[in-house]
Amino acid sequence: MKGRVVIVGGGLAGLAAACDLADAGLQVTVLEKRPFLGGRAYSFLDGRSGHEADNGQHVFLRCCQEYISFLDRLGVLGHTSLQPRLRLRVIDKLTGTSVLRAGKAPPPLHLVGSFLRYRPLSLGEKLLAAYALFRLHSLDRSRHPELDRVPFGEWLRAHGQTRHIARVFWDLIVRPTLNEELDNASTDLAAMVFQAGFLHDARASAIGYSRVGLSTLLEGAVKDYLAARGGQVRTGTAVRRVIAAGGRAAGVALEGGETLPADAVIAAVPPDALLPLLPDGLADEPFFRRFRQFQFSPIVNVHLWYERPVAGILFAAFLNSSLQWLFNKSRMWGQTGQVQQLDISLSAAYDWADWPGRDLIEVMGKEVAAFFPEARTASLAYALVVKQPQATFAPRPGVRALRPGPTTPLPGLFLAGDWTDTGWPATMESAVRSGRAAAACLLEQMKGGESSSSGETHTAAVARDSTDRRIVRYGKG
Repeated sequence: MKGRVVIVGGGLAGLAAACDLADAGLQVTVLEKRPFLGGRAYSFLDGRSGHEADNGQHVFLRCCQEYISFLDRLGVLGHTSLQPRLRLRVIDKLTGTSVLRAGKAPPPLHLVGSFLRYRPLSLGEKLLAAYALFRLHSLDRSRHPELDRVPFGEWLRAHGQTRHIARVFWDLIVRPTLNEELDNASTDLAAMVFQAGFLHDARASAIGYSRVGLSTLLEGAVKDYLAARGGQVRTGTAVRRVIAAGGRAAGVALEGGETLPADAVIAAVPPDALLPLLPDGLADEPFFRRFRQFQFSPIVNVHLWYERPVAGILFAAFLNSSLQWLFNKSRMWGQTGQVQQLDISLSAAYDWADWPGRDLIEVMGKEVAAFFPEARTASLAYALVVKQPQATFAPRPGVRALRPGPTTPLPGLFLAGDWTDTGWPATMESAVRSGRAAAACLLEQMKGGESSSSGETHTAAVARDSTDRRIVRYGKG
């Protein structure tokens, strides 16, 4: 197959689409306005400290098969680690440490053993939680589309879940996977997370992570993969507008004045970044106008470098603490120096997003010291706060009606983004799925099987291109 395709956005969705199209023989050019690839999942070298840091800790589960296959395709899967089965340490300031572990029994019984030993819940509360889990396990989501409009907190209360159960169990899973609070999250998306990740496959919930920086993991491999197939990646290249000619997308105009003609364009950017790129008048069409209704959820990450090791754990979730999740990046990245790097990840961080960086560092440092005595006498060598006020689309009730498929009313223009309709929340898995869905639609149309241009026929998602990063530095240097 011959043809030129421009992909706007170098996140996971754009890169996945580019690889599929290059394999099909198309001439692919990926344009990314930042100097590095990765979209919402990126790493950078902090100039003042000399340390590499991810914008935030990103993990994947074994159920994320498209993402895992994408890494394998690029030859970088060996730079990641994946548990054989779920093993998650949960540290509660009040009741101590529990371990949620997937056993070898068939699902959903594989979780029963560790769930019975889960200390934050009483036996009666465990029975109530098990009842709701059973209802989720047996729920046929395809027969209940109305659940997308129901807040998950409301669904939980209707199924006997108390505020305490919601806080120490359900929120533990929903907040980091959906990046939203229980009362603001779609029940359909929450049910999808529990079914795909925890209830239908005993090994699906195993946790994986990169052993190198997120941009380091992908950048060189993607560039080599595309170059070997006649494609190219241009970073530091901002797109000003999608060009339309003859009633279809015909290329892009760059900020510097350059024009790149193309037979098709894939816009792998979030909705607020997409609308200004559209040809004149198109943003006011009903299909695109609804994108203005999207809301977003913040993520805040606090990176702490201690002068010596203070925590021996690999990662853990926390209850009754300002900490949500803590990751020992020094262990995850195999660093052997004296300095220990810890990454504190705060999802749905509405309460933290406006805090000054120094105050965040102080509060989180005190929380680390409360759980790890060695931190009480160790000094911070450096600290870094990364705020993403619009990290992901907010999976609010009714959001599915806003999420488009890959095709659009403008022939030749396709969409990929974590806000498009994959059926998944904004994850790395949905990013790859969306890119591949957009590529499949494009190839189908180029082969002459012109499909519906309603934009509702396929699903797509992408990790958000987080250009709204704000960094606050504190420490030596």
